[in-house]
Amino acid sequence: MSSIANSLLRLTFVFVAASGLFLSGCKTVNSLNSRYDTTLGKKQKITNVHEAEVFPAHLRRVALLPMYKGRYDHIGMALLEENFAQELGKKKLFELVVIEPEKMEELFGVERYSSVETLPTKLLSKLHEIYAIDGVMFLDLTFYRAYQPVSMGVKAKLLDGHTGEIAWAADEMFDTANPAVSNAARKYFQTISTTQYPLQQTQTVLHSATRLSKYVAYKLFDTIQ
Repeated sequence: MSSIANSLLRLTFVFVAASGLFLSGCKTVNSLNSRYDTTLGKKQKITNVHEAEVFPAHLRRVALLPMYKGRYDHIGMALLEENFAQELGKKKLFELVVIEPEKMEELFGVERYSSVETLPTKLLSKLHEIYAIDGVMFLDLTFYRAYQPVSMGVKAKLLDGHTGEIAWAADEMFDTANPAVSNAARKYFQTISTTQYPLQQTQTVLHSATRLSKYVAYKLFDTIQ
């Protein structure tokens, strides 16, 4: 039997099993998802989003600043930051300029700024002068748990580099203990991400904060219209 036929047979069996057992409750559906690597059930939706009534058309070149880590400053975030840069770049909304922590230190004396702190008046003008940017994207890591259930909270904010006004912002918690989050994360790796996962099992995203960050970045930036 071909691999395609095997896959169809498996999906048919899972559908029949889910149909017969769905009324048993969420635990049954979660067990099926875990056993057959399916994503039955609700998927996470991002609701805490702010966007300008009219998204600025002149935001053609945007600087992505290093992620502000707050109380997680002791944790290396290079891979997470790389994933956020990749996912934002994939959107092709604007040309992306990634600013490294070392360059921020050189220019402003600090590596990272929080999206909610009072920013130096020269920040936007200096970045515009050097990189000819039209906007600046800030990222804040608000929660981080690397052990199961892996979780991550992220606040993101895009400022108009000319006016300082908020063009877009989002703030969301991604807790894989929530079936809607785990379903959506695994669905992302099944249908959207080009990253291969071991043995074709999407369950690995539930065990790795680095892998989860790809879904987190995709889901947040997907709300930019």
